[in-house]
Amino acid sequence: MRARWDWIPWLLVSLMPILTFFLMQGQGVGWRITMFTTIVLTALLMWFLSLLPDFVPALIAMLSFLIFGLAPESVVLSGFSSTAFLLTLSILGLGVVVVESGLTRRYTLMLLRHLPANTFAHQMMVFSTGLLFTPTVPTIVGRAAIVGPVVEHIAQGWDASARRQSSTMLYTTGLDSIHFLAPLFLTAAPGNLMVYALLPPQDQQAFDFLFWLFAASLTGMVLIWSYLFCSALFFRSAYLRINIRQAEITEALGALGPMRAAEWAALIGVILLGLGIATINWHHIEVHLLALAVLCLMLFLGMLSRNAFIAKIDWAFLVLLGSMIGIVATMNHLGIDRFIMGELSWLGVYMRQDFSLFVLALSAVFLFARLFIPLNQAIIVFAAALIPIASHAGISPWVVGFVLLILAETAFFPHQSPYIFLFDRITNAVDRDVRQVRLFHLLLIPFKLAAILVAIPFWHRIGVL
Repeated sequence: MRARWDWIPWLLVSLMPILTFFLMQGQGVGWRITMFTTIVLTALLMWFLSLLPDFVPALIAMLSFLIFGLAPESVVLSGFSSTAFLLTLSILGLGVVVVESGLTRRYTLMLLRHLPANTFAHQMMVFSTGLLFTPTVPTIVGRAAIVGPVVEHIAQGWDASARRQSSTMLYTTGLDSIHFLAPLFLTAAPGNLMVYALLPPQDQQAFDFLFWLFAASLTGMVLIWSYLFCSALFFRSAYLRINIRQAEITEALGALGPMRAAEWAALIGVILLGLGIATINWHHIEVHLLALAVLCLMLFLGMLSRNAFIAKIDWAFLVLLGSMIGIVATMNHLGIDRFIMGELSWLGVYMRQDFSLFVLALSAVFLFARLFIPLNQAIIVFAAALIPIASHAGISPWVVGFVLLILAETAFFPHQSPYIFLFDRITNAVDRDVRQVRLFHLLLIPFKLAAILVAIPFWHRIGVL
C-alpha cells in the first residue's frame, strides 16, 4: 500500500522548486540567486523526505552549481580543501584508531563492571564521557566517533527490558553529550573557532580559553542543571535497575588481557591532541594541523591499516561536509550573505535598548533559519552579520557570538546538524524513538533561553556586556 504513494514526495520535489523559480523570477529576483535558491530548496526537500542517502542531494547541488555556472569550481569545491574538512578527516581517523584498538570496548566493559546497575548511573557516565572529550576533541563529529561506540556497547550490555524502555534515553544522552555544552569551550567545535576568528583583535586577546570558559560558566551551570531536570522529567519511566551479567563482563575483560600497544597508542594520541589544543596559545599551531599530525603519527606507527582507513572512516559524511561547505561558499560568492546582513541590521537597535528582548528576537529568527541552514553555515552567516553590528552598537561581540552558539546547538532533523547523520549510523543498533528525541530537544529550548538571560547581570558585572 505504501509503495502506491511513493511518487508523492518525488512530485513535491519536482513541483516546489519550479514554482519557487517562477515566483522569484516574477518578483524580479536575479537569475543566479533564483537558480541557487531553487537548487538548494530541491536538496532540502530531499533531506526532509529522506528520498536519497544524505550526501547525494549535496553532491547534486554542487553539480548543478557548476552546470549553471553560478560560481567557479574553486568556490563550489572549496569545501574539500577547507580546514574544517581536514580537521574532521583527522578526528574521524583518530576515532577509528580508538575504536579499532579495543580501547572503547575496554572502557565500556569497565563502566559496566564498576557502575551501579541502573540506567541513571549509565546515563550520567555517558554524559560525562562526552563532556570529558568536549574541550579536547575540537569537532562534534569527532566526539560522535568516540562516544557513539560507547553508547552502543552499553546498550548491548543491558537486558532486553532495559533496552526496550531506556534505549531512547541513552541514545539522546549520548547525542547531547557531544554537543550540548560545546559553546562553553573555545576549542570544542569549529563554530566556536569561527566566532573567535570574527571577533575584533582586542576581543581575541581577551577571550582566551580560560576567560571564554569563565564568561560562559554561569550559563553552563544553568544548562547542566536544566538538562538533568528535563531528562529526569521527560525520561522518568526510563530509570530502572538493570540485570547485568557480571560473570560475562569479567570474562570479556579477562579475554582482553592487559592493555595492548594499539590501545596505548590510541590513548597517547588522544592525550597528545588534548595537550596540543590546551597549549595552542603557546605554540600557535592551528588545530587542524595538530589533529592531522596526530593522525599521521598513528598511520606511521601502523595503528590504522589501509583496509580500516578505507572501510571504517565515514567517507560519505566527509563528502556531505565538503559539499555543504561548498554550498555556503557559493552562497557567499553570490552575495546572499550580504543580503541577510542587510535584513538583520534592525537587530542592532534591540542590542542597545534591551539586550534581553534582542535575545528573544534573535532566537525566533535564528531557530527558524536553523530549520533550513546547517549548523556551521548558520553560525558563519549570522555571526558575520551580527558581530559587526554588535561592535557598532557598543555591545560585546563575544556575547552575541556566544548566544548564537547556544542557540545553534538545537536541531530536530539530521540535515540541520550533520553530526547527527554520523551518530545515527554509529549507534544504528541502539533503538530510539525519533519523535521522543525531537520533543525532548523542543523542551530544552526555553531552558537554553533562561540560561542566557540569567547570565546577563553576570556579564554586566564582569565587564563583558
